[in-house]
Amino acid sequence: MKRLFILGAGSMAESFIKGIVEEGVIDPRDIFVCNRSRHERLMELREWYGITPAESVARAADSDLVILAVKPYDMMEALRQLRPHLSNQVILSFAAGIPIDAIRRATGGHPYIIRTMPNVPVAVMQGAIALSAPPTVPRDKLDRVIEMLAGLGQVVEIEEGLMDAATAFSGSGPGFISYLLEAMEQAAVDLGFEPELARKLLVQTVIGTAHVLREWNLSPSELRRRVTSPNGTTHAGVEVMKSRGVYDAIIEAVQRAAVRAEEMGREYTREA
Repeated sequence: MKRLFILGAGSMAESFIKGIVEEGVIDPRDIFVCNRSRHERLMELREWYGITPAESVARAADSDLVILAVKPYDMMEALRQLRPHLSNQVILSFAAGIPIDAIRRATGGHPYIIRTMPNVPVAVMQGAIALSAPPTVPRDKLDRVIEMLAGLGQVVEIEEGLMDAATAFSGSGPGFISYLLEAMEQAAVDLGFEPELARKLLVQTVIGTAHVLREWNLSPSELRRRVTSPNGTTHAGVEVMKSRGVYDAIIEAVQRAAVRAEEMGREYTREA
């Protein structure tokens, strides 16, 4: 991809920009970013990453890849504005819940649409990226997008029917994990730690655990059993979580997030 047009300048757009600039995927001057409001945000992105602010969506016309990084409720209006400027570009959508067919209809039948759900760690090249594309996207175009995204983390091709689920546990996953870490950090503070010191230990604990799971090819349940000695400290803590229904609450949280992703798709594409 020689030139990118990104519509939207929020946290996910920035994470993506940061990742591809640091990975050297493309000259940042060839990344054109357009934002509906807050022109100062574009100035920040130019200062921090060297991107080129775009004055309007018309700049998408001479781009190879158009990235939709707007909120789901803004998607249909964004597509209406983009439609006159589309020809052979690949459209890459980051929007939670918005199906490929709705994007196709809103763009007058544009064939080259890829739906993806990256998460925030793409900013540090450690993202989890679920991706789905219809047969109308030629394999060579799809492979070029996957190659670009692969520099930002783990890319997994899935059926579109699984995208709402991927949004729930992968896209929202950093938020869920951070929520658990909030509680662990507070517990550490209650036990006498300064927050900054507790955070260092907690973050490294998460990083190390993830590395063990991947490098040893273990399931989470297998690793938990390995580190849980009978009547030991981990056993004592896990028993409390079991008694409080934490396991079931996490399952319910992911299921509810998946349902919400599906709801968003229906709510925000009624006119498509």
